[in-house]
Amino acid sequence: VIDISDPTNPEAPIYEDTTGWAVDVYVSGDYAYVADLDSGLAVIDISNPTNPGTPVYEATTGLALDVYVSGDYAYVADQASGLAVIDISNPPYLGTPFYEDTTGEAFGVYLSGDYAYVADRASGLAVIDISNPTNPGTPVYENTTGEAFGVYLSGDYAYVADRTGLAVVQVRKRVDMIDPMIINAPSDFTVDYGYTGVDLSWNVTDLYPNTYTIELQGTGVVVSSMNWLNGTPITYSVPDDLPIGEYIYTINITDDYDNFVNDMITLSVKEPSEPEIINSPSDFTVDPGYTGVNISWIATDPNPKSYQIELLGNGSVMGPSAWFNGMPITYYVPDGLFIGEYIYKISIMDDYYYITTDTVTMYVGDVANPIITNTPSDFTVDYGYTGVSISWTATDANPNIYTIALQGIGVVAGPSTWSSGVAITYNVPDSLAVGEYFYTVNFTDDYDNYITDTVKMTVREVTTDGNGGSVSFGNYYLSFLIIGIILLSVNQKRRKKF
Repeated sequence: VIDISDPTNPEAPIYEDTTGWAVDVYVSGDYAYVADLDSGLAVIDISNPTNPGTPVYEATTGLALDVYVSGDYAYVADQASGLAVIDISNPPYLGTPFYEDTTGEAFGVYLSGDYAYVADRASGLAVIDISNPTNPGTPVYENTTGEAFGVYLSGDYAYVADRTGLAVVQVRKRVDMIDPMIINAPSDFTVDYGYTGVDLSWNVTDLYPNTYTIELQGTGVVVSSMNWLNGTPITYSVPDDLPIGEYIYTINITDDYDNFVNDMITLSVKEPSEPEIINSPSDFTVDPGYTGVNISWIATDPNPKSYQIELLGNGSVMGPSAWFNGMPITYYVPDGLFIGEYIYKISIMDDYYYITTDTVTMYVGDVANPIITNTPSDFTVDYGYTGVSISWTATDANPNIYTIALQGIGVVAGPSTWSSGVAITYNVPDSLAVGEYFYTVNFTDDYDNYITDTVKMTVREVTTDGNGGSVSFGNYYLSFLIIGIILLSVNQKRRKKF
């Protein structure tokens, strides 16, 4: 270590001996990294330059002839072992070397960007991708006429000490290995026969754009070696009126360094047809006073043009307006239309004037059934009854008629009008025979909504009790059964006595 603060009068050297032969050095931060020949890489703390620290070593499998430090790694030209990459992220603790062998002998190394440039003696200049330092790429070589012992990079050129003299190698071609990138490309698509004005367009980026060609499968090149510009669309106008069939176009885009990218697009020309409605509304009913009702259709066609919606009997209510393939067409029905039937018709047209239509009926009316708020329970009467009635009460905004039917007989009351919240009463005929009678009421409103209810009336048999009173058949049967049990008990006692 020599103090050169006064370049005209350098100080006496301060030494820190190494175990090998120190043939090259690179300083980064507080450390000097020494290519120490057969001792590999030596790392010396120089935070105090007048008192260097004790070297720490990481042996290599070859002879360390040159070293370059970048970031967390030291790159060593390791003669017969090629390029050795050593993790120095935590000095003085060093990682185990990663190697990328070369075909010659690595004597010198220089880094620029993601590449290491190695003076590889008889093999000339070796360029190695070190974008992943733990897994260096395969070397790419540029031979020189002598033997490469040292290398330095400046701009687009590598300057190689080649024993017989200086070799200057343009390295930009070796560095630019990135293909052009397509950032916007057309998808496969379909047009109707008779189309016009169809274009294919690509947008491509590359620092060194060159030419592109477009080829039609089965035909050959349709655009030959045209120049293109970075980020500027490349557009091809397809000839009008191609016959029905499939047309596969392939574009090949190159840059100045023979990097390239391809893209393929299929154009299908089909027999014209009308747009296809893939989603349509069903007929529906809304209550009077509705709000926020809309009707929606979805149609598909490769060449959509316009649509129009009309209310039958009133004329157009929407359009003509543009529509888009596969996107909803929505019509918002005006709020508060009067009670009645409204038929909407949509006509959907494509660029070739093919039209498809659909209709939907909206009915504005009462959709709620009447509600029975008071209903009788099943009940029982004695045979010979009189003055029995059945009563129901129902509610509805638009009451119409009711009927009452007796099972097995038919309608016994109505059809008659009824009023919301007012009871309807049916007077059962007097003295119906013993049995069960099922009465069903049916309330309807002005919009054919309805509700029903059924009640069971049971007529039971009755007898007299001997005192002029009546005993129901059930009570009479029970009395007879008790008397029978008593008589049977007396008879058994008499048998035991004898």
